[in-house]
Amino acid sequence: MVNLPIDPYSDNEFRTRITKINVALEAAGWKVKSRSMVIEEIDTKQSIFKKRDYKVYEDTFENKQESKYADYLLLDINGDPLAVIEAKRTSKDPIVGQKQAEQYVNDIKKQIGKDVFIYLSNGYELWFWNKPFDNPRLIMGFHSQEDLERIRFQNYAKKNFSDVPIKEEIINRPYKIESVKRVLEGKVY
Repeated sequence: MVNLPIDPYSDNEFRTRITKINVALEAAGWKVKSRSMVIEEIDTKQSIFKKRDYKVYEDTFENKQESKYADYLLLDINGDPLAVIEAKRTSKDPIVGQKQAEQYVNDIKKQIGKDVFIYLSNGYELWFWNKPFDNPRLIMGFHSQEDLERIRFQNYAKKNFSDVPIKEEIINRPYKIESVKRVLEGKVY
């Protein structure tokens, strides 16, 4: 690790990534230098996500096609996109990268048909967005690969309350059944 003096007002994005974000990712079990887990500077316009043909800045910066570069792409155990991280310098609010990160995940979703998690960070603050299931929220550290895969499974495996049948061995009176139905529908009078 490089020991650099830290001045929060002079840290550029690259330095923030090296000294803070990479360290936090490693602490959560992500091997930043392993392309089977993390890809840096991924081109979300020119990569072919269904084929796991990931193009990075060095591959596409000189061609004339449209490019958009996400700072990090975290991969699941199969090598498929799991999360995008948008990094900002320490002096910036990480939330300013929300629209930018949303464009990256929309590019990925167009190809694979699945939502991808979003992280927004300036090295000091870390926001997690489980889009479209939750709003962005401030968290203390990155999730592990296993944790993100579990959250993704929960997102798609959960049932709507109105789809869960009422167990009549527990609630067997008509007025109680009607009360439960109204609560589930959100029509409490």
